Amino acid sequence: MPFRKLMPVLVLLALVASGCGGSGGEGSGNPGTTDAQGNYSGVARPDTVPVPEEPQTVDITGKYGGRYVSTVRQDPKTWNALMANEASTTTFTSGPLYGGIVTWDYITQEYEPDLATAWEVDETGTVWTFTLRRGARWSDGAPYGVDDVIFTMDLVYDETVHPSVAELCKVQGEPFGYEKVDDHTVRFTLPGTYAAFLEAISSVRIMPEHALRDAYENGTFVSAFGVNTPPEEIVTSGPWRVKRYYPQERVVLEPNPYYHRFDRDGKRLPYLDELVYLVVPDQNAELLKFQSGESDELYFRAEDYASMKDGEAEGNYTVIDMGQEMGTNFFWLNQNLRSNPDTGEPFVDPVKLKWFRDREFRRALSHAVDRDGIVETVFYGIAEPLYGSIPPVNRKWHNPDILRFPYDPDKAKAALDAAGYRDRDGDGFREDPEGNRIAFTILTQPDNRERQGMCNILKDDFARVGIDLTVATVEFNTIIQKLRTTWDYDCILLGLTGGVPPSAYTSQNVWQSSGRTHFWSPEQPEPSYEWEAEIDHLMEEVVSARTEEEAIELFNRVQRIVSEEQPATYLVSRRGLIAIRNHFAGLQPSVMRPWVLWASERICYDPPRAKRELAGMAESH
Repeated sequence: MPFRKLMPVLVLLALVASGCGGSGGEGSGNPGTTDAQGNYSGVARPDTVPVPEEPQTVDITGKYGGRYVSTVRQDPKTWNALMANEASTTTFTSGPLYGGIVTWDYITQEYEPDLATAWEVDETGTVWTFTLRRGARWSDGAPYGVDDVIFTMDLVYDETVHPSVAELCKVQGEPFGYEKVDDHTVRFTLPGTYAAFLEAISSVRIMPEHALRDAYENGTFVSAFGVNTPPEEIVTSGPWRVKRYYPQERVVLEPNPYYHRFDRDGKRLPYLDELVYLVVPDQNAELLKFQSGESDELYFRAEDYASMKDGEAEGNYTVIDMGQEMGTNFFWLNQNLRSNPDTGEPFVDPVKLKWFRDREFRRALSHAVDRDGIVETVFYGIAEPLYGSIPPVNRKWHNPDILRFPYDPDKAKAALDAAGYRDRDGDGFREDPEGNRIAFTILTQPDNRERQGMCNILKDDFARVGIDLTVATVEFNTIIQKLRTTWDYDCILLGLTGGVPPSAYTSQNVWQSSGRTHFWSPEQPEPSYEWEAEIDHLMEEVVSARTEEEAIELFNRVQRIVSEEQPATYLVSRRGLIAIRNHFAGLQPSVMRPWVLWASERICYDPPRAKRELAGMAESH
């Protein structure tokens, strides 16, 4: 046991001493050599596992060896992909550890086969048939098949399990029908047309029946594949499997020896020997890890851009500006009408709730926000003001005709005066008609300086129009608990990273009043506003539209309503800035998270090739 406790420290010291991207570390082996002509040799990796009957070939080439080190700011909560709800977990479960029957390619932006080889849909658009890959196996060598898909769909619709993907897998509240046709064919029959079906089914990470059936039947599935489960018992289907997990320190993944994808030369993917994620507390720690050579990528803040560019040559890395993000930053006021069933007390102070549910109050707050000031002060000009839920970079789904409330303190003051919020005692802050001071608290993360900076500007902006805002930082997981469970807060500033793919179809959980991520008042049994009921109806029509053009027109109306009612106030969309160590080739950076690791199996350690490729990326961006 003493040896076990010392191991993480010893391994970390080895990593620092040897650097990353190659030699040293657990099992990474010799990273190979480079000859006088600049050709990298790679390393030998014998593949003793038989090639599946129907392998998937990817048109890439690379060499084996090396280790890629990234960073995360929270520990994973589970290795169970169906129970993963937050980014700290889906970073691992969605892609690296588990696949679906289809997947979405970030570069082609098309759906592609994964654990299925082909699919077809009938003329009604409601019957989908998938053919699964013959010879596919789980990471423990067990056969992968239709029974795993059926088992997973049973879990999706089980109310005792209640995974978040369940709402996406319904048509107007009705679940999909699904059946086993034979050992390699599964059929889904939908209650109606559903434009988002491929997005929904690609979001379902298939789970291994042989490893989890007992847990399901004895009622312990929700806790199965927990972070304390021995790594050798975690069965995966993606390119990686769990090798080691040191809480609050690191996650180490190793290649899945049964992975079904191969490169054009017949080499089984992934190329790397290890994929390592260091757990760090905040953005400053991420920066230090990268600058010290302990990590190989850094998605960095706008404030660090100049110093990062200046340090490229000495640090042996390349900075890439990937363009405007799909993600958003925004704040919302808690409009939850319900009371705590245990105490009988309302979740939101009734005095504040009255303000928060006043549309004119919310609109005045939007007018009070100096978005250009946020862009210049917090993001050093490397961002764009944002007035709606879909940034302009998402050309397909962005509605340019939404209602905007640009910075205008005088309009904000006039609107607040007209709504009855006035400074009645001359202290510089307003009171409502009952004499209550207009004061509330905004929460954000302590590990995100950009969001803290936005909150501080909001505090000053609101003070100019007579509103007393207090800024408080709370750990991310606590914020999520307040948002989804305890509902005891005034206001929160966070962001959405943008779905993958970035479409309206996967945002039902946000816009439907019954959705778990309906920020301002989640999981409502009935919509509390007429406009929420209208959005509910529109979102049902969006996902049941026969054509994408119809869906876009409907979602444009949703965006217009949201802009008029201001349940959330959108602030800025920043640019994606990433630095990559000049060791790695085969990367395909995307403005969507996780930037380069969405295709981690394609990355290879090859310094000569990497320098050429990264230089070309920097120029093209």
